[in-house]
Amino acid sequence: MKYCIIVPHYKHEVLFEKFLPALASLNLPCIVVDDGSGEESVTKVSELLVPYPEFHLVRHQTNRGKGASVITGCYHASAMGFSHVLQLDADGQHNIEDAHKLLDYSRNHPNAFVSGQPYFDETAPFARKYGRKITDFWVAIETLSFKIKDGLCGFRVYPIKQIEQVFDNYYLGTRMDFDPELLVKAVWAGIDLHFIPTKVIYHEDTVSHFHYLKDNLMLIRLHVRLMFGMLLRLPKLIFTRIKSVFS
Repeated sequence: MKYCIIVPHYKHEVLFEKFLPALASLNLPCIVVDDGSGEESVTKVSELLVPYPEFHLVRHQTNRGKGASVITGCYHASAMGFSHVLQLDADGQHNIEDAHKLLDYSRNHPNAFVSGQPYFDETAPFARKYGRKITDFWVAIETLSFKIKDGLCGFRVYPIKQIEQVFDNYYLGTRMDFDPELLVKAVWAGIDLHFIPTKVIYHEDTVSHFHYLKDNLMLIRLHVRLMFGMLLRLPKLIFTRIKSVFS
């Protein structure tokens, strides 16, 4: 098994600079996918990566969304011969020490998606915590299960073979809808999921690219789409659920 890191980046160079030494401490190759941040931001990131020869920068010329960046990173990782990818955000909110827990679990369960299950301190905005509960409610209905403990955390390990199975067989949103949709469709595809508690920290200088009106409308459309998809797969989901109860 060969692991690498994927970091989707969009105008987070200030926080990424602070986060980079901790990221490098994992001693894994890294693919940073810049999602159309602009020349000034890309130049800064390129300079930051100079001391790290195993860190590679891939660019989107225009902003395509976080999901598109993760998809690009996965295909690059596959072409470079990696079997698994560790996805982290560029703003340093994820606890690098917990990455070892995700990686260790993945090594023992190489076909599973392994995701962080966040817990928060007082720095977390109330709206973010409340929004997660809404997402968790809907993904439970869309999968007829409680397999997804958190649908929004972007701190995950994916086996390349299994995530390409989802890419090849399902439509996925390319922006903020990517993270929950990927897990729902992984459940539909019969891929095992595992969640590991991890602390998420909101830094004082965090720059959020979440637009409450636009992105919440997009998430509403996502769950409408997933509900229709669930209804089409309802007999299979019910059969799988009954089988798991009696097996």
